[in-house]
This record gives sequence, structure tokens and C-alpha cells, in this order.
Amino acid sequence: MPIYEYQCQKCGCRFEVRQDFDDEPITQCQNNGCDGLVRRVFSPPAIIFKGSGFYVTDNRHGKPADKEPSDSSPSSDNKTSQAETD
Repeated sequence: MPIYEYQCQKCGCRFEVRQDFDDEPITQCQNNGCDGLVRRVFSPPAIIFKGSGFYVTDNRHGKPADKEPSDSSPSSDNKTSQAETD
């Protein structure tokens, strides 16, 4: 269940309430002796992911496309040396 934060418009107190998604929002202050109206307070998330991605780019040392192709295979060298000698 999510925890929602409310603030009273009359006394200014803030309090948190654990509510289900289907529950109606609270409209009156829960502070003793205060019957002020409350509004839900929206806060930024606790975790912020910055950058071009998360998990995909983490802990990678290099991309496969960054590697240079190697042309030093023995079969290709033998073909060129045989063609030059003929």
C-alpha cells in the first residue's frame, strides 16, 4: 500500500497516511482540535536515474561495435602470398 502525505491548510501540519489505491483521499486534518481542510502533497521521487540508461550501460567496458575487425586470419594471408608467387 502506498503512503500519501497530506498538509493542513489551517494549521500547516503535515502527516502521512497509508492508504489503498481505491480509498478516498482524506479531507480533514488529523491534528487534535483542528478541523482544517487538507491537501495531498506531491514530493519528488526518492531515487533519480540520470544518464542515457540504467542497467544497459552499467558496468560495460566496451561495445562490440567498438572492436576493430582483425584481418590477420591465416587463411587470408596464405591466399595472397600464393597469388603473388604464381
